[in-house]
Amino acid sequence: MELDNIEKLLNRYDEGETSLKEEKLLREYFSNEDVPEHLMSYKLMFAFSAKQAEETFEEKPKINSAKNRYAWTSIAAILIVALGIFFYSDSSRMLNNNDLGTISDEELALQKTKETLNMVSQFMNEGKSDLVYLKEFNNTKNKIIEID
Repeated sequence: MELDNIEKLLNRYDEGETSLKEEKLLREYFSNEDVPEHLMSYKLMFAFSAKQAEETFEEKPKINSAKNRYAWTSIAAILIVALGIFFYSDSSRMLNNNDLGTISDEELALQKTKETLNMVSQFMNEGKSDLVYLKEFNNTKNKIIEID
């Protein structure tokens, strides 16, 4: 094929106006060894595209299960928050002043208040007892740091 036709085909190829048959002719021309110096860049380009066409991937891409787990965990957290807001707002609408459990007798109110504060105190003491483990952890940490 003469050089003028190849250059015209290359101009059409650069504009994206060539047919598959014309592109095949260009690939065949540039697969030969005798290519003019000013067209060597096209030879490299067509050689690269031919090499890429021959390559196939045999291994299937692995799906990252950590990303999927993170996505599903995020979705679950959003649903839990949405349901919590829905049920909280629903329960607050059902309460009115008559349902608040007001006590008119002062002695009974004092007794209930003491029981409630005693219960809160017990829960606080249980939480405080767990802090002993944290203190032991800090002591061990300090011993290790002093050794270094």
